[in-house]
Amino acid sequence: MIVNKHQLAEIIGRSEVWITQAQKQSDFPVVDRGLGRRGSKYETADVIHWMNKKNVDNLLGDAGAIDLEEAKRRKMAAEAALAEVELEKLRGTLVEMETIEKTWTELVANCRAKLLSIPAKTSPEVFAAENLSEVKAVLKGAILEALNELSDSDISPQDPESIQATA
Repeated sequence: MIVNKHQLAEIIGRSEVWITQAQKQSDFPVVDRGLGRRGSKYETADVIHWMNKKNVDNLLGDAGAIDLEEAKRRKMAAEAALAEVELEKLRGTLVEMETIEKTWTELVANCRAKLLSIPAKTSPEVFAAENLSEVKAVLKGAILEALNELSDSDISPQDPESIQATA
């Protein structure tokens, strides 16, 4: 989303002064550098990516000048980051992409099957309906029934430790 400096400051939780200082760095992403009253424009995703990259770079240090102490620090930082990922998995706040994809695919397939079954289930009632409001009521009932069945379905991922519950 392209925003101005004030909006960007609110989104990323930084001050406009911080943004002004940050954009002095040559790699800071600016979509349009405005002059005078016409302020600069920023792509929020690019700025957040830039901030994350800077945080990682600061954590890992300069890869060109690695001595023994720096290598130990980097190893400890990587181990700590890996431990955080494992902890988030155990808490159920981090889910692997494969699990999400499999669960989502199963949910969409179930939804498709339920929706495709509506005509076969409702056609006798629709045919027997005497007016348009009865047809609408039959169809609405079938749709609500399908949605209720889908919301009650318990799709569980392959690895129960990587996710707590499916919404």
